[in-house]
Amino acid sequence: MIRAMRGINGRVAALALLMLLLIAVWIGPAGAYLGLVQSGSNQIERQAALLQRYRALAEAPPQSQAPAASLSADLVLPELPDSQTVARLQETLKAAASAAQVQVQGFQVLRAESLPGAVKIGVRLRGSGDVAALGRLLYAVEAARPLLMPDNLQVQGRAAAVSGSEAGPVPLEFQFDVSAFKAGASS
Repeated sequence: MIRAMRGINGRVAALALLMLLLIAVWIGPAGAYLGLVQSGSNQIERQAALLQRYRALAEAPPQSQAPAASLSADLVLPELPDSQTVARLQETLKAAASAAQVQVQGFQVLRAESLPGAVKIGVRLRGSGDVAALGRLLYAVEAARPLLMPDNLQVQGRAAAVSGSEAGPVPLEFQFDVSAFKAGASS
């Protein structure tokens, strides 16, 4: 009888050990594998939803062209003679320079270039101011509407005068080209 009890206890102990081993295998590698499969399934579902949205956009009828026309009016100058367009561009730059606290020393009108469907009008601005003022002016030019494009920036430091009247940062002398576009042919 004692032998039978030992055999039963040994079998129960072996069975308990087998159960613990199965639980450890389930929690360890099998659990990690099932987690990986679940995350892959979630990613596939997200990609399928994205694909459905793209298909819906591709099948949708194209929107009207009216917003594009208003956008282009916001990007190009109105159709005026070149002389009036250049004067308008200079006034815009003077206002931006004044707001940025830049001293304008002069403008030079650049040659107009005919491009397919547009004319490029340009002005070279020469001015002076500190680094912060130059940064404000460039930001104002880039943010302006109709679209203005700065190009060919040249900056040069100016030596301070010996007199005691100048206090503060040494101003910079700079020049850069500003281009704008207008629709149509050159007039």
